[in-house]
Amino acid sequence: MYGKILYRGRIVEVGIEIEGERIKKIGKSVKGRKVRGLILPAAIDVHVHFRDLREKHKETIESGSLSAIHGGVCLVVDQPNCNPAITDSEVYEERMRRAKKKLYCDYALNFALTEKNREKIEEEVKKVSKKYFVPAIGEVFLQHSQGLQVSYNTLFSLKADMITVHAEDAELVKCNSIPNFDCRPEEAEVKAVEMCIKGLKKCHFCHISTVKALDVICKAKKDFTKEVTPHHMLLSVKDYERLGSFVNVNPPLRSEPLLKYLDFFEIIASDHAPHTPEEKKEGLPGFPGVETMYPIIVSLIKEGVIGLKAIDKLTSNPARIFGFDKFGYGEIEEGMLANFAVFDFSKECRISSRNLHSLCGWTPYEGYKAIFPSEVWLRGENVLPDVKAGRVLGRVLEI
Repeated sequence: MYGKILYRGRIVEVGIEIEGERIKKIGKSVKGRKVRGLILPAAIDVHVHFRDLREKHKETIESGSLSAIHGGVCLVVDQPNCNPAITDSEVYEERMRRAKKKLYCDYALNFALTEKNREKIEEEVKKVSKKYFVPAIGEVFLQHSQGLQVSYNTLFSLKADMITVHAEDAELVKCNSIPNFDCRPEEAEVKAVEMCIKGLKKCHFCHISTVKALDVICKAKKDFTKEVTPHHMLLSVKDYERLGSFVNVNPPLRSEPLLKYLDFFEIIASDHAPHTPEEKKEGLPGFPGVETMYPIIVSLIKEGVIGLKAIDKLTSNPARIFGFDKFGYGEIEEGMLANFAVFDFSKECRISSRNLHSLCGWTPYEGYKAIFPSEVWLRGENVLPDVKAGRVLGRVLEI
């Protein structure tokens, strides 16, 4: 293939030679099919909730990964607060077996920390790590309404290479009524972040939603990283008028969107958390987003709202921070996996839930501008035609 690609931070017109699953050569001398559009590294979404098992009515690993690949995402990290939660090696193994059956993108799974498994979690993680690559313990919930909440002391006693934290202080979260931004104050996030910085040497903060918490993390001298979601970048409490009872998400929407602070985040992640319309009307928190994340970001780049450096927050940064780069994810470079997404800037459209693939059937980004990929390459194969034919090429991430 030959065309314009994002290569080492610049857009250049070169050819890419693929051998098997990996990139063999990049250069002007490499010829091939001319590609229309901009060839970008396929994204890595380090924060999704693919439900399944007892929650398969609203999403499955199959439907979630189908959504991901249509959004230009080659690898997802599923979170362990599913039902049943991923709290021991047997449940972990069972979910991985289910994932292997029908998977459209590559897949990794985090491990849950609870008060009940705190004594054995390190041993359990070692068991599954003999076979699978476990990106992190987390997201660790400091506030959770379904039994996964842990104390600061439990979190601080954990020994792990990577911990991801949902930073909301339980004492400051009063309820989850509609709209939940009225009872989940900014101070809950700020306090939790401050406590974690005092008690941990390093961690990754999930879905930071406030400028105050971001400022605290940026001033810390320790090794902390942070992610932002598209909904915290683009939406605010003002969207309650539009979204109505669908507005709840944890952490909640805030008064100030974080788009203008994007440069201070290492990672953009969707926090894809689908619920049915009926469940949303009851106040269940969460937005779908794995399919729309990259297309929205590319549209913002086309419009000149953000720069090309934002691509790093979807690709090379998550690969480096979570260790996926050693498997070949994250960059268009010789020797790396041939994972690309081709975006034709002339194909900008408006998002419609009717065209998306999540089982939940709705999106908070209805009507937003987006550029969906015309081609998605996974480990050397253009998979969108295969997806339409029912063929699956995704894999779980094994050691």
